[in-house]
Amino acid sequence: MRITVRSGQLGSVRGGVQVFAALEGDAKPERVLPGSAAKDRSLLTLISGSGMRGELNTTAFLPHRGQWVLVVGLGKAKDVSLDRVRQFAATAARTARARGQTAIVLPVLRERQLASTDRVAQALVEGCLLGLYRYDKLRKLSKPEQRQRIDAATLVVERSSDVAPAKRGAAKAQVLAEAVTLARDLISGPSNLVTPTYLANQARILARRFKLSCTVIPFARLKRLGFGGIVGVAQGSNHPAQFIVLDYRPARAKATFALCGKGITFDTGGISIKPSAKMEQMKYDMSGAAAVLGTVQAAATLKLPVRVVGIIAATENMPSGTAQKPGDVVKTLSGKTIEVINTDAEGRLVLSDCLHYAKRYKPDATIDLATLTGACIVALGKEAIALLANDERLAARISQAGKVTHERVWRLPLWEEYRPLLKSDIADIKNVTDTGEGGTITAAKFLEEFTEGLRWAHLDIAGTAWMERDKPYIPKGAAGIGVRLLIELMENWEK
Repeated sequence: MRITVRSGQLGSVRGGVQVFAALEGDAKPERVLPGSAAKDRSLLTLISGSGMRGELNTTAFLPHRGQWVLVVGLGKAKDVSLDRVRQFAATAARTARARGQTAIVLPVLRERQLASTDRVAQALVEGCLLGLYRYDKLRKLSKPEQRQRIDAATLVVERSSDVAPAKRGAAKAQVLAEAVTLARDLISGPSNLVTPTYLANQARILARRFKLSCTVIPFARLKRLGFGGIVGVAQGSNHPAQFIVLDYRPARAKATFALCGKGITFDTGGISIKPSAKMEQMKYDMSGAAAVLGTVQAAATLKLPVRVVGIIAATENMPSGTAQKPGDVVKTLSGKTIEVINTDAEGRLVLSDCLHYAKRYKPDATIDLATLTGACIVALGKEAIALLANDERLAARISQAGKVTHERVWRLPLWEEYRPLLKSDIADIKNVTDTGEGGTITAAKFLEEFTEGLRWAHLDIAGTAWMERDKPYIPKGAAGIGVRLLIELMENWEK
């Protein structure tokens, strides 16, 4: 999509359907935003007569002076936020596309509680691009679908001094949207295409494109080197596991981040097989890995002054004659042994090797992302990422980044009282509890065993990585969650 920024009055800018915002609960149509639009009495009369009341994400598509205008509700004035701006832009773009429009004109809103111009412009472009996403690589589009496409968006600022910051915000949003799109495409792709080898090849493509270092350790070598966590999970699959390390290392980096991604490209549960209902969705069990690849791409594009090491354990979890069995004991890269009680608790096994491997980089922060537990969905639903961390300051910074990006986190405890639940009679630790209590917490407590010396946070994205229904800028399916959160964290990092 072509993004341009212009100064002037929204009503006078041509080049697409003009999009206005309306607030809920204000009887005066003059509350249409931006304020200059209040001078257009014919527009105000049109909106007032349309029945539009400004409720969040409601729309009115209206003819005005020989062209179409689109009014989108922002909700109540007290609730206007950057995320409402993202929703506003996404709703506008999707509505315009459905109406056969190919270009839109959006105001850079200036409500008091909103942030700087560059942040508002960034939110608008993020909303547009992420809201228009659809995965259509593997199906033939109908002719109407082929015509439904937004090719251009114009952002309008009222002051010429706001043009430059709006352009900066729009440019950054395009980078982030491209990275989230990469993650969504990888998650949406069926598992017979998006295999561990495919993920490794995507990492190699990124390495060539951005001049990054890329190391891929194949299955046979993983066995020789003692990566027992990932090898145990991978041994039942015909697709060989790949351990992927993608390293963005700028000169004079002010910090080093190790990002560990769970890359289970399909999860049957192994011998502890899952129910068949919705098992097809288990292609999204590599959402953590996809987020890591997208984040490294965005960091390299933005030239962030931090080193970002993406560490991905990519494998399938399949039942077969060679698959690991309940009761098996594996020896991980750290040397610790794990009694495998349930083979469907495989994500923590592969991450144990990732976390130990991360230590060689002496990172300032290590963060793993994983669709780790169904218990996370039970506890937090589809709105929050579970955060568990061994460092208060890191947890606080992640929480703040989540508020800004609306990829919100909710912290759960890592109290020592949960540790005895993982005690094994024959190994150093077992991979699940006998009772099943505290599923998300005990999974993180398991991971903590492999984080000695690391400033570490665990993000369980099981509930947020895949949407069962449309949201304004997260269409049904892959969310690409985590990319914007991590970039916000790293971009504002201070030791």
